[in-house]
Amino acid sequence: MDNSRREFLKHAALFTASVPCIGMLGNAILPSAYAKEKKSKDVPLPPGQVAISESDAVATAIGFKHNAKDIDYTKYPQRKKADAKNQFCESCALFSRVNEGWGKCQMLTNGLVNNKGWCGSWSKKS
Repeated sequence: MDNSRREFLKHAALFTASVPCIGMLGNAILPSAYAKEKKSKDVPLPPGQVAISESDAVATAIGFKHNAKDIDYTKYPQRKKADAKNQFCESCALFSRVNEGWGKCQMLTNGLVNNKGWCGSWSKKS
């Protein structure tokens, strides 16, 4: 009986010690997936606030996306131009910052928009 209890404790200790190693190994194997997940969670929404849904009627009408890389270039070819590479919500005249990752848009009033988002109504700050 003592032998099986000792074996159980040895295996339990090895398993417990290996769990963090498995997590680190997974991050080493899939660094890009981990980086994307971490990046999207860097700045949480302010308490009591919600992000605007990309399927919101106004958001859909103006082609809004929380990540400017997700824009449909066939519908919005102006986003492909060289001068558009710095067009993000945070540099738009209609945007006011709430925190480091989120802000309010005068066009989309039902929630907050990501600083790195974009829509067809983008206009340069003066």
